[in-house]
Amino acid sequence: MIRTEADLQADIYLLLTSGELALDPSQVARLEVPTGDGTRRRLDVEVGHCVIEVKKDLRNPNLRRDAEIQLAGYVEAQMRRLGTRYVGILTDGTTWHLYRLVSSGLAQVADLQISSAADAERLLTWLEAVLATHEAVKPTPEAIQRKLGSSSPAYLLDHASLAALYEQAASIPEVELKRQLWSKLLRTAFGKSFSNDQNLFVDHTLLVLTAEIIAHAVVGFDVSAAGDLTPASLAQGVEFSGSQIYGAVEADFFDWVLHVEGGTEFVQQLADRIARFDWNHVDHDVLKVLYEEIIPQQERASLGEYYTPDWLADRVVSAAVTDPLNQRVLDPSCGSGTFLFHAVRAYLAACESAGVGNAEAVSGVVQRVYGIDVHPVAVTLARVTYLLAIGRERLADPNRRAISIPVYLGDSVQWEQRRDLLNGIDEVRISTTGEELVEGGGGLLYSDDLVFPRRVLQDAGNFDRLVDAMSEKVLAKSNRKNAELIAPVLRQFGVHPDDAKVLTSTFDTMRQLHSVGKNHIWGYYARNLIRPLWLSELDNQVDVLLGNPPWLRYSKMTPGMQERYKSMSGERGLLTGGLGASSRDLSTLFVARAVELYLKPSGHLAFVMPHGVLTRKPHDGFRSGRWGGDVAVQFAEPWDLSKAPTGFPMVSCVIQGEYRPAAPRRMPAKALAWSSRSRNPNMTWSAAKGGFTTYDVTLSVLGSDQLPPVSPYKRRFRQGAVLAPRALLFVEERPSKPIGFGAGRIAVQARRTSGEKEPWKYVRTLRQTIERSFVRRVHLGETMLPFRMLEPLSAVLPLGSKGILDAEKVEDYPGLNSWWLEAEELWQENKVKSDSSTLLQRIDFHGQLSAQIPASTHRVVYSKAANKTAAARLDDPHAVIDHKLYWAAVSGISEARYVVAILNSETTRERVEPYQALGLFGGRDIDKNIFAIPIPTFDESEESHLELVALARQAEELAAAVDLSSVSDFKRARKVVRDELTRSGVSREIDAVVARVIPVLEV
Repeated sequence: MIRTEADLQADIYLLLTSGELALDPSQVARLEVPTGDGTRRRLDVEVGHCVIEVKKDLRNPNLRRDAEIQLAGYVEAQMRRLGTRYVGILTDGTTWHLYRLVSSGLAQVADLQISSAADAERLLTWLEAVLATHEAVKPTPEAIQRKLGSSSPAYLLDHASLAALYEQAASIPEVELKRQLWSKLLRTAFGKSFSNDQNLFVDHTLLVLTAEIIAHAVVGFDVSAAGDLTPASLAQGVEFSGSQIYGAVEADFFDWVLHVEGGTEFVQQLADRIARFDWNHVDHDVLKVLYEEIIPQQERASLGEYYTPDWLADRVVSAAVTDPLNQRVLDPSCGSGTFLFHAVRAYLAACESAGVGNAEAVSGVVQRVYGIDVHPVAVTLARVTYLLAIGRERLADPNRRAISIPVYLGDSVQWEQRRDLLNGIDEVRISTTGEELVEGGGGLLYSDDLVFPRRVLQDAGNFDRLVDAMSEKVLAKSNRKNAELIAPVLRQFGVHPDDAKVLTSTFDTMRQLHSVGKNHIWGYYARNLIRPLWLSELDNQVDVLLGNPPWLRYSKMTPGMQERYKSMSGERGLLTGGLGASSRDLSTLFVARAVELYLKPSGHLAFVMPHGVLTRKPHDGFRSGRWGGDVAVQFAEPWDLSKAPTGFPMVSCVIQGEYRPAAPRRMPAKALAWSSRSRNPNMTWSAAKGGFTTYDVTLSVLGSDQLPPVSPYKRRFRQGAVLAPRALLFVEERPSKPIGFGAGRIAVQARRTSGEKEPWKYVRTLRQTIERSFVRRVHLGETMLPFRMLEPLSAVLPLGSKGILDAEKVEDYPGLNSWWLEAEELWQENKVKSDSSTLLQRIDFHGQLSAQIPASTHRVVYSKAANKTAAARLDDPHAVIDHKLYWAAVSGISEARYVVAILNSETTRERVEPYQALGLFGGRDIDKNIFAIPIPTFDESEESHLELVALARQAEELAAAVDLSSVSDFKRARKVVRDELTRSGVSREIDAVVARVIPVLEV
């Protein structure tokens, strides 16, 4: 039976009114609604601020295009009539398309495909996210993901709307400045990994606005349109400051949306969506979930953003904050505020136990627990987390005094202290221009600096309110002189007469900035940028430093950051050995610098760090505890978290210690290991503790005086050639013609596989008849097993008897030339723009292909990537080795078997393990460390060497006899061969002899 549009309309009406969507009276679905624009047009279905246009079948592109034009007219008419955002849905019951109106018509923002009645739940979830109909939704991680996450239609619609608003606002000077300052701070935090991308700025704006609205909701404000709060007050925290809660929500980089037409309506619609949740009892981790949902995982990974799980922050705070009532605590890289939450709660719990009243407790906690982060979004989330930790009831106490939430946007390392801040003993100076700060410069003709006397910094809360008051006066429309305007403020805050002149000059600069459209942001920026400096004053240093510092790799830093990193790390003795990208990150310098700046003598530190800090040689200077001058730490027992669920992309640890100037104590090799039955990191300690066990371990630590003797074989092995992209090089033979192809010629086509990556998976398949001598056998990781080589693959390679042919020589061979011209064309079209190489240059990267011509008759190859080394003997001098294998020429079969036996041995793996960095799945990079142990050169006069030769021959015979006909995966094939060698006892015999050949070293 063919269903009519009327049938579909009736079904949709039933779906909308069935109760599943909890429609309120203002959103009751109506059929065939007049558009109200004076025409006879009627909307198929209207629900709230959404029209649903129903068509019988949208598979016909012409019908769909006509329907979109019709829907655009409806949406435009309703937006004009109602004066608010209005969206449209086009459906035939199977496909559902969500649209927003743009200047050129409709733009699709989301879609959904329904295949059966079983998909009804998915459809309801999709519609609810668009319509925001449910009330009192518990803000669980699952609900946040469904209704606000990056894949929800609500987010897609909000992002598209906000991006359109930014397009309108981008040229406004103050909006432009806010984005530039945002970009500067994130470059400081993330170096090269940060891209000044408009979509990221829009996402950050959306996330901050959402968090700021949540901040109002969690303390009891009605943020819906029915409440009293305006969009401007939600985005700028007017109600908080009016309630004498400062620094919770304030004018910042992201309130630019208020400057553009339609912006206030957007904020209100977002607030209405947030108001659907029940914020009375909320898990503080919901903000972390929200961040990880809105910012895609790939972006977070590229920036190194991985937040600490709640259970771990709980345990670190519990161990480090031993006297909450008397210790001042700072997290200098506070992220979304997980450590702050537990530190605040620890202080308030101690107040309850000591009988301290609520008013005193709230006033006290903001003088005891501080946070700093250079990421503006993280700071907003952390401030809301801080409010959650204090709790609504405590904040609403009528006796509560004025407080400032002490979470600040700032550079804890103080990278630019010499240029921006410390230009005088008695004053603090902040530049408002220059290439370092704002791209393109653009300062004033007068003073470009905001200068503050150090004396006014002594009371942090008072200073914040002073700067706020100065910023408000900047906006005054008055013909009075600046000195007359600011004088009452300076008197109100009791500014010393000697300082009044300096602040009057600063006020004058702020007024000039405002006159050219580059204020109100400077008050916010100055207040936050100065906070790290204030905390570094001797009288303001803290008793406990804790947190999770940035793990930004050296290779991801900007060139300027790299130079400062090397300079600052070198001065503090943190650089051991050569400086390599794979072994350096910011975390150790960050901790050393934080201790130097912010921690009192005898103060405690506890930081979550990469696991390599405990054992790897590049961190030996850090482990020494002596960090330049009198800065020294006495380390306590660290925590080994290699078997604990953390959610980090690498294994981690916790380092602990005490700041003892001029009296360092090296980090002990003994550690407390944490292990859990659960692999879920997203748990509270109360939920997780039953599954945890702890036990003592002794770490294998590599120090500067413990360089392992290098095996002479290290210099003899080198990596194979980078034969990529495979789609242009690797081939398979095509069927022969009835009359063949002529002597010395073969028909081939590109060998295509399902594992190809973009863009190479989309290139056309090459086909050609070429000279047979240029189709070379190639061995890769997948063609090599322990003690056994499999059939090689084939690749088209321009190799002669003496080396690689140049482009001119390639032309002498018609078949090869035709193939190579087409391959080169595809290479140039699809390679990354930064790569200037030709395909000929690519395949000989670092000379790794030319080094193989001519080849030795006897070679040893071993695997590049695996937890265990696999090695085999290769006696084909014409075969080429790919970069997934290492190779070395050897003197003969005996030496080859000797080396292969050692490389395949479990004893060797155990000997190498102390030199490996630890990854999520055990030891990493065994291929790079295999010759860190003293494997001696083969010596025919050594009996044990000859024993290994004989055992390797047995192993080769056993491996060759293993039936692999039913095994398709080479990794599985390696295991099958190893199992047979173990079953036969040969592996055990080899391990025993290797144990005699390679001495055990104490590491």
